[in-house]
Amino acid sequence: MNPYDIIISPWITEKSMEARRNDEFLSINRLEFIIHKTATKADVAAAVEKLFDVKVSKVNTRLTKHGKHASVKLAEGYDAEDASMKLGAF
Repeated sequence: MNPYDIIISPWITEKSMEARRNDEFLSINRLEFIIHKTATKADVAAAVEKLFDVKVSKVNTRLTKHGKHASVKLAEGYDAEDASMKLGAF
C-alpha cells in the first residue's frame, strides 16, 4: 500500500504535541496519526519509516469516533520533534 493511503492525517492535540518530547527528563517520543481503517500496525510502521526516514519502535492503534488512531513510538536515536517538522503541521 502507498504510505499516503495508510496515513490519512496527523492527529494534532495538546496531548499529542506533548508526546513528541524527547529530553533527558521525559522521553515519550511519539507521533500520532489518523489512519485508514484497514491498516495494520505493520502497515503503519512501514509507512512512517518510509515517509519520515525514521525507525519505529512500537505502534499502538485504537478505534475512536474520529476514525482509526495510531500512536507511533520512534526508536532510540530518532526524534519525533524533528520528524514532525517534515509535516509542516507541527
